[in-house]
Amino acid sequence: SSGINAEYGGKSGATLTGIFDNHGKNDFKKGNVDTFEFTQMKKVGAIRCIALRVLVGEDAWMFNTMTVTCGNKKKTFTNDDNVWLSNDPDDSGVEFLKLC
Repeated sequence: SSGINAEYGGKSGATLTGIFDNHGKNDFKKGNVDTFEFTQMKKVGAIRCIALRVLVGEDAWMFNTMTVTCGNKKKTFTNDDNVWLSNDPDDSGVEFLKLC
């Protein structure tokens, strides 16, 4: 499994999520839609960018789209370049990905 978190930024600043993990669920399975909810996040206004970072784990993960919702603000990011996230040097992925 992979430990991934994100920082998303908007007009009023940036905020950091916790690790993407739904306890008791096998997250990041191919073809699944996963939802992660983080409470007490700082409101950043209109969402502009997201930066994803792999913290731990050896599995590679690639997403098609990711939607960030903060209050009544929402933005969908698309992984147009099909970038894999991984911190395993044997994978062809990256540890850090920023999308705007």
